[in-house]
Amino acid sequence: MKKGGFRNSGFLLRPAFVLLTTLLTAYFLLSPVFAHVPVFDGEGKSPEEAIYVEDPLKSRVLYGQLSGGGDVRYYSFEMEKGERILLGLIVPVEPRTRGFPDLVLMGPGIVSGEESGEKSEEAAEAPETVKIPEGNGALAVPGSQPKSATYEGFTPSAFYSLARLDLEAPENGTYYAAVNSPPGGGNYGVILGYRESFSLKEWLLIPLDQIRIYRWEGQGLLFIFSPLLLTLAVGFLIILRTKAEVVDYDPGRWSGAVAGLLFLGTGISFLSQMLVSLSKSAYTPEIIITLFLALAHLGLGATAIVLSLRGKGYGKGRAREKLYFLILGLGGFLLWAGWIVGSFLALEAGLIAWGRKE
Repeated sequence: MKKGGFRNSGFLLRPAFVLLTTLLTAYFLLSPVFAHVPVFDGEGKSPEEAIYVEDPLKSRVLYGQLSGGGDVRYYSFEMEKGERILLGLIVPVEPRTRGFPDLVLMGPGIVSGEESGEKSEEAAEAPETVKIPEGNGALAVPGSQPKSATYEGFTPSAFYSLARLDLEAPENGTYYAAVNSPPGGGNYGVILGYRESFSLKEWLLIPLDQIRIYRWEGQGLLFIFSPLLLTLAVGFLIILRTKAEVVDYDPGRWSGAVAGLLFLGTGISFLSQMLVSLSKSAYTPEIIITLFLALAHLGLGATAIVLSLRGKGYGKGRAREKLYFLILGLGGFLLWAGWIVGSFLALEAGLIAWGRKE
């Protein structure tokens, strides 16, 4: 690589960071409107041991697994009369020959069939395997496979939406949602609530939840991480072959370069998962969300690598690079880039390098 190859790229960084900051702000403010909080927790094998859900109006997906015929999972939540109860049931897209689970709502004042006032056309009586707490009514929606799978742009992933209940709570009290297992068992997700919001912790930990969602879909760890591993392998080879100053073990440069490769890896992973999911589902506008995330990750990665490999040092007077890497680290966290590690390394690149002399 020519010595000035990266040095002369500074004029590209300022407009790139203005655009990145603008897009990042808009994305962070708007995207909670479209996403569900993923939750992996609990056993809930009986109404007495039901998994308790706080704030049932907040939109979330409760992921779980059923072992076979007769297996049931229960969730409980408190509602006031007139509040909206929104429930849904999803399963991963995979070969199924032994049926689908059913969704059951139980609670005070709940009645089956058309008398409930709920919006599903498939309302039925609760299966015999579901235990109904004393004093509660029950309403069930049998799970049935739709014509096509649903594409979700944030993970990205594809799933079958099997059942939906949408009604007002008839009375104050404790309500239960139950999912009964088909003969062959399998994974499922219960959608509960409609108010889309994230805590900061929930938002930042989405990358870890993504891995669990892919595992829920049936993907192996090697398949999940193969785009990232391939990117790291190719990236290291290219960096070493360039004989750039980063190979002289400058900790700040290495942190920035590895952060960039991790950002590139998750961008490529998003594109890979998008193609896998689209092979199972129909094309929807949510593809735009995935493409935005993928391109943002790629942009973060390319910028981090350019900053790390530029010919000019990180010594006195290089405060711009410090700011750039702080923005890259923050952007990585908020855009779920680099599997969290990349964001920490980007911040580290900024903090390590500024005390070095030219």
